[in-house]
Amino acid sequence: MAKRIILSITIFLFVGLQTQAQFTSVSFSVQAHADDWQLFMPSKIVADLNISGRKMVFITLTAGDASVGAGSYGPSSVPYFLARENGSVYSAKYVADLTTVTTPSDIPVASTPLINGHNITKYVYKNTVNYFFRLPDGNGLGEGFPSTGNVSLQKLKFGPGGGGISSISALGSTAATYTSWSDLTNTIQAIINLEKITGTQSWIYAAHTIDGTNSAYNPGDHSDHRYSSLAAQVAATAMTWMGVAGFMDYASSGSNLSATDHENASALFTLTNWGLLEAAYTANFNTGHLGWLPVDDYQIIKTPTGSAPFAGTGDNNGITDEAGTGAPGLTEIPMIVSITSPVFTDKDISMIIRPYEVGQLATSVYDLTGNKIYDLRTTVLKRDALFITLKQAIKTKGVYFIKNILNDKFIETHKIVVQ
Repeated sequence: MAKRIILSITIFLFVGLQTQAQFTSVSFSVQAHADDWQLFMPSKIVADLNISGRKMVFITLTAGDASVGAGSYGPSSVPYFLARENGSVYSAKYVADLTTVTTPSDIPVASTPLINGHNITKYVYKNTVNYFFRLPDGNGLGEGFPSTGNVSLQKLKFGPGGGGISSISALGSTAATYTSWSDLTNTIQAIINLEKITGTQSWIYAAHTIDGTNSAYNPGDHSDHRYSSLAAQVAATAMTWMGVAGFMDYASSGSNLSATDHENASALFTLTNWGLLEAAYTANFNTGHLGWLPVDDYQIIKTPTGSAPFAGTGDNNGITDEAGTGAPGLTEIPMIVSITSPVFTDKDISMIIRPYEVGQLATSVYDLTGNKIYDLRTTVLKRDALFITLKQAIKTKGVYFIKNILNDKFIETHKIVVQ
């Protein structure tokens, strides 16, 4: 379970220094816009960063400039895309501080490393890394905007032979130009290889799409969402150790998050808007955006096999390191959509599970010393999300781990704090 948040102005007061940690696993989030992961997958991001030794790498492909390009509008003198980028950095910093015990430090300063021949804006803070490609917003249907040359990720994928474009250039001072779709996907692949943890498996979280088109699971999605996801999937094609989870975006409705996860999502989205407000832009606190905060949902598009090359196996029989890898031979896979939070002693724990396949699901609770204190077996008859309840599973306050193992092949370990 994520630590429960307390919102106050003190989240903007940062002191102390943070040294780079030694990471043992990594997850990737690839999105089109600076506020996408906060809106559509926040509970999964927080859960991953609560795993000891895990880092999260955010790769944001477009500037989300909404036709303004590198300029500003209204009373602001700050480029609109930079205000959005700053908000995303604020939210990443917040989730890093939320999931680590080290003292918060100042807002990270951007660097501009050369990756695959392109200058890309990068921010590093604790267990988070942000890469911003700053490509022009492609508009909802991928037609682009006249003010930025009618370019889009979708048109880059189609290429000049398919009625698209031959290149696309970043906004702002970095001004990197990608001369083909493969140039873009190869650059994403280079980042993944740069940030990978050898000997482990990893996951990419992105919008759900099949070949860049609107899927039946995620209908009516933004073109930039879909083609950012497709670019990530193409980049990971040859990486057998990389899995892909596709999230529902605009079609999301209802509520499946716990109170704590909803609070975390609200805080993260608030910080993305702080980047706009401090630059004198209007915030995006509208009904549409706020309606996506109580729900996260996804389907598995690709499962990992093997492990990232050039190092050991990454297997670990224990659970006290919070790595969640479990016994050798099991593939770590996201299954928990939502879990009761906060958790109290002698109270039921409810989970929404999205199984990857039908079969047998074993759900167990362990204490910090590795003792199993609760066990439940569930027959999974279909791949639709199912509701599981652990009846009064925990009698004593403390930190515990819930481990789900599906068909003795797939595993997910989730830390909870019982009050």
